[in-house]
Amino acid sequence: MNYLRGEDERLISNETVLTTAACTSNESSQECRGGVGSLATIFLMVNATLGAGLLNFPQAFDKTGGIVIAVVVQLIFLVFITAAIVVLAQASDSTNSSSMQDTLAGLCGPKSLILCAICVAIYSFGCCVTFLIIIGDQFDRVLANLYGSDFCHYWYMSRSFTTTVCCFVFILPLCFSKRLDILSYASSLGCIAVIYVVWIIIYKSPVTSGLPAKPMKQWPDHWTEIFQVVPVVCFGYQCHMSVIPTYACMKNRQLGGFTVCAIVSMLTCFVAYSIAGIFGYSTFGTGKVPGDILQGYSDGGTFLMVAIIAIAFKNFTTYPIILFCGREALIGLCTEYIQSLIMPRVILSLIWIALTLVVAIVLPDISAVINLMGSLSAAFIFIFPGVCLLQNTLIKDPLLCLNKDRFLIVFAIILLALGSFVCGVVLVEAIEDMLKEKPAPALITGFRIGLKDSLCI
Repeated sequence: MNYLRGEDERLISNETVLTTAACTSNESSQECRGGVGSLATIFLMVNATLGAGLLNFPQAFDKTGGIVIAVVVQLIFLVFITAAIVVLAQASDSTNSSSMQDTLAGLCGPKSLILCAICVAIYSFGCCVTFLIIIGDQFDRVLANLYGSDFCHYWYMSRSFTTTVCCFVFILPLCFSKRLDILSYASSLGCIAVIYVVWIIIYKSPVTSGLPAKPMKQWPDHWTEIFQVVPVVCFGYQCHMSVIPTYACMKNRQLGGFTVCAIVSMLTCFVAYSIAGIFGYSTFGTGKVPGDILQGYSDGGTFLMVAIIAIAFKNFTTYPIILFCGREALIGLCTEYIQSLIMPRVILSLIWIALTLVVAIVLPDISAVINLMGSLSAAFIFIFPGVCLLQNTLIKDPLLCLNKDRFLIVFAIILLALGSFVCGVVLVEAIEDMLKEKPAPALITGFRIGLKDSLCI
């Protein structure tokens, strides 16, 4: 059961969802020994944040109008993004919950649980489909380089076969966990894979290759170019769906310790994104940076092939985290029906994987749908945390007698306004992409990648 501590107690009758809830005082010490430490928490958060969006940051630096502007805008948003993570953790403490939908329900009522759970399930499903498409893209590139452009005429190298095998061999075993902390080991390997990709970008840059740096912008040609980096930054730092389950799995569930983990995680992502953006931008120059930085390297080589495989491996470790969030949202929506099933967690995971795999294979170009769903990311990062902070503050101090609470109300309003703005920017950009007649890669959850083009002849 979930309770809101305070005078206005609310009961969330959704015991099935709370599979990752922190230990209570009346539980045995043996049961309370589970959980992860600070380092594992950082790995989980970094792995859920860093992804294929890393490959699009060099182009975002170019479109924004220069390195300085891109870094400054990223830092400004990073303050609000990190604060939103802490807000979600604090709200989960107030409601004693272990998921975003339960936290929102504890503060805003059961109807908000349905809305939030639907958003989480839809966004998670779209992300998982995109992960599988990216995995197929990476293995197509490797096989095309090793065996030639007719590789897919062999059934054992076709996209559908390689994606299916990778899904069932590497992803499926990680998708049945009852708690998110079990994925901390895989997350650490995913973080290492991203570090290798960042190293490749540095290795291929003029700084280490000895080639002259390409011309780069110092300032944007027009002030509106600054907003080009906003969708990429928001999608690149989107880990808020998994923040509360991760916090619930900490061995010592304390807001102070988790805040330190959140700051370290976001700074780690900031360093990785900034390095990739700066060195990738200097490699290709103004107006010539590809949407996928790895596609711009024409020399091939073993190091580059390993980097492509590393991106695929990174998606192996991130897919289970997103599936976990989506699965728990579905359990929260269908509690009465789920309880009648034997091993509902396993059955839902199998159905989820099968559906995402079928969609990724049969409909490899779902960019328009995913683009529209991308606006949900702003809701997870800004709008839902803003609502939680607003409600939590008003419940504790309805008359706003304390100056601290007044400041929190103002900050909550800023989060809501910022989230609405970003949501609108992403939605407009997605609609513009849909209306374009020229064959341009579509914006997929914050990064551009060609999902429709085939490497096979």
